[in-house]
This record gives sequence, C-alpha cells and structure tokens, in this order.
Amino acid sequence: MKKTLFLIIRSILAILAVAFAVLFIIPMFQGIINPGNLSGIALCIWIFCVCVSPIHRAVKMFFCRRRLTKFIYRAVNICFVIFAVYGGVVTSLMTWAALQTPAENATAIVLGAQVKPWGPSAVLRGRISGAEKYLKSHSNASAVLSGGQGADEPMSEAQSIFEALSEKGIDESRLYKEDKSTNTTENIKFSMQVIEENKLSTDLAIATDFYHQLRVRIIMNQLGVKESVGAVNSDTSILYLPTFTVREWFALPYQLLLR
Repeated sequence: MKKTLFLIIRSILAILAVAFAVLFIIPMFQGIINPGNLSGIALCIWIFCVCVSPIHRAVKMFFCRRRLTKFIYRAVNICFVIFAVYGGVVTSLMTWAALQTPAENATAIVLGAQVKPWGPSAVLRGRISGAEKYLKSHSNASAVLSGGQGADEPMSEAQSIFEALSEKGIDESRLYKEDKSTNTTENIKFSMQVIEENKLSTDLAIATDFYHQLRVRIIMNQLGVKESVGAVNSDTSILYLPTFTVREWFALPYQLLLR
C-alpha cells in the first residue's frame, strides 16, 4: 500500500514538473528570460529526474562512481531541496499578503509596469484591470497611479494607467498621477506624498500582481508606512505567473538584505 501511494505521489510530481516547465518556457518565446524561468526550469528538471525512478537510478549511478562527482551529486541535491523548501515558504507568505482585504474605500495605489509603443504591457494591463474592478466596486475610493517614463516608453506609466482607466469609465476626478518614480520603492514613497498632499484616505489598497504584494509590504515597512494595507490583485496571466513568482524568490532577499 505504501509503495503504491509513493508511486502515485512521484507520478503526480513528475507530471506537475513537466507542466510547470512548459509554463516557464513559454515566456521565453516572448523575450522574457530572467532568474525566475531559468531556475524554475532547473527545479522542474530536478524534480522530474528524482521522481522518475529509472532516470534517478541512472543519474545516481553515473555520478556516484567517483568521490568528487558523488560529492557534487549530493551537494546539488541538497541545494535543490533547500531551494524548493525556501520557495514553498516564500510562496505561502506571498499568498498571505495577497489575501489581505483592503479597508472600505481605501486609496488604491496602482503600481506601474512597462508601457510598450502600442500601449500597456501585459503586466500593466493586468494591474489596470484589477484597479478598475476595485474602483467600480468602491465608488468613494480614489487611486494614485504610479510610474514614471522610461527611456524606451512613449509616455509615463502613470499617464498610461490614467488613460486606460478613464476609457473604462472611471471618473478622472478620482485619479491622481505620480509620474516621477523609477522603481517600486519610489512608487510607494512618492505615492504616499500624493496621498498626503491631497488629503486622501490613508487606508491603502495596493493594486499589483499576486507575487508582488509581499515585497510591497516589506518596502512599506522599510519606509515606515504604518497605515492599513490591503491587496488588490491583478488579473495576471497564468503564462507569466510561475516565472515572475519564482523571480520574486530572488528579489525578496535582495530587498531585505541590500536595501
């Protein structure tokens, strides 16, 4: 019975490894190559090899014939186990951050993302869509639209968000632009200044992707923001979610240790 159960678990993990590997590979065809999908693919290959017994035995026999390669084999396995456990813990914390409900009619801070020559990028469209749903369901809420203009962008991210939300029927009097920031820390810092200057509600609702909510909360803590903070999650495509979630596994230690 235990052997059968173990076989079922290994089979499920192997299938999931293949499915997630495909999701990590797809963004590469759109030019999205970062530590998220590269390490994600490596982790999926490792899980698949461990779970498929013939492959696992062949790899183990190949590497364990010599002392040095045996050491490398064990070290690589230990690193992947640590990485997988770390990723599980961090993803759980991300989920917790993404499930925090904003206060009633909290001020939304819509975080910018790249603007393409033809309009908002897929990531930014998801954030705009999430913000639209929140603002339409909270008629007394205002929003700060945050993001400056990069060298390769036709307009500021704030302006792009403003135009998209206006076209979707959101009253322009509810929208405030912050168009100077160049990263997430500045998004929050400068948006808080706009909120203070315009005497908006200090209860906050952060409109960004699921995987980004935890890092935003860390940044706000680093900036000394003490207000109530809730999450307004983007309509993130499943094609991008695994890649950018794993990329956050690397971004979070950088934010905590180097900022």
